[in-house]
Amino acid sequence: MTRFRQASDRLVDTDTAVRRAEADRLAAVAAMVDAYPAPTPIVDSPAAERVVSAGAEGAGAVGEFVALEVGALLGLSEPAAWSLVHDVANLRARHPHLWSAVAELRVEAWQARKVALAAEELSAEAARWVDAELAELWGVVAWPRIRRRLAGLIVRADADLARRKAEIARRDRFVSIRHLGDSTSVLTARMDTAAALTLEASLDMIVDQMILEGAQDRLPVLRARALEMLATPPLPDATAPNPSPGLPLADVVVHIAAESLETGTGVARVTARGGDVGPVLLDQLAHLLGHHRIRVLPVTDLAGDPRVDSYEIPDRLRRQLVIREDCSVFPYSTSRSRTADLDHTVAYRRSTPGSPAPPGQTRISNLGPLGRKEHRAKTAGVWKLEQPEPGVYEWTNRTGRRWTVTRGRTTEFRDRSDERIDLVFTSALAI
Repeated sequence: MTRFRQASDRLVDTDTAVRRAEADRLAAVAAMVDAYPAPTPIVDSPAAERVVSAGAEGAGAVGEFVALEVGALLGLSEPAAWSLVHDVANLRARHPHLWSAVAELRVEAWQARKVALAAEELSAEAARWVDAELAELWGVVAWPRIRRRLAGLIVRADADLARRKAEIARRDRFVSIRHLGDSTSVLTARMDTAAALTLEASLDMIVDQMILEGAQDRLPVLRARALEMLATPPLPDATAPNPSPGLPLADVVVHIAAESLETGTGVARVTARGGDVGPVLLDQLAHLLGHHRIRVLPVTDLAGDPRVDSYEIPDRLRRQLVIREDCSVFPYSTSRSRTADLDHTVAYRRSTPGSPAPPGQTRISNLGPLGRKEHRAKTAGVWKLEQPEPGVYEWTNRTGRRWTVTRGRTTEFRDRSDERIDLVFTSALAI
């Protein structure tokens, strides 16, 4: 039993350490929000940083580029960093009992963030009422029970809001398809419940027929196959008097490494209607594109550095850059390059009387895709960017920290002075 007791103690100690680290992380984000400099217009343009709400009602305000700083330091995308900042600001200002419970390790940080998010649309007063109602439960009641109670409290706190949210949910129906890059995709939808029940019944009818025909797969797999059958009806008859609309157009970009030429293998990157399906093995293309028309795009030499003398970026340069850079070149960004701005690393100099614009400023080696807020932070001078060689992006924030982004990989640059500062700081903590 001694070994078992030791293992038990180790598990408890580890859980306590994790909770402490997560609580300290939230406190550190709060300190970042408090210490973040008030925005001062570095440039007189729409790119200048603005003051925005740090969270929901009563959570205070902060400069909008704070999430870029937090994200780069924690290895998070800007949306994920904003979510963290919002949750921390909301917890501290709108849920003081829960904020204290996190610091006292009676509740895990992720659970606290779930509460802050669930109550985000409540007024500050209503959020504090919910917080007070839950105050005695943290650490003594299991999370699933608290979560159920939370849902009821939110409705009681603002019945009109709950009613409006239900109406909005019915109105804001959607279907979202996320391609995983392994020849499968995830479909998420919000639809009318009556229609959902009808769809469920249709799937069950198809599944029942599959089982009668001897199908042995698990029920979730059979349901997926049934939905695939509904989504891929027989091809239209082109000779019919009123043929159905044509099949969706797919663009196929094929990347084949030199060593693959000998084996006859390769990987294709597929886009359909502007949506990136992701990398697909060539032998899977026939199955994937069996219900699409295919357009073959011209071969793009990624090693070239084409250039033009205009500020506008032609499609051939844009296509080459988007193929090379799948996402924004800001540290840890997840913004897809197809929908991002294409930024001139060295700002474009326009012609002035007596001084013509330098030639070739718009070239692959002076371009990079950036999300809109990332682009504005760079244009405003809050972040500095250099591209010492094509595809290598070196970023510096306002405190002098530096990151390098190359082919979607972010690494933080640390020189000896950084290490010395860390050593002195560690020694001071030890004292």
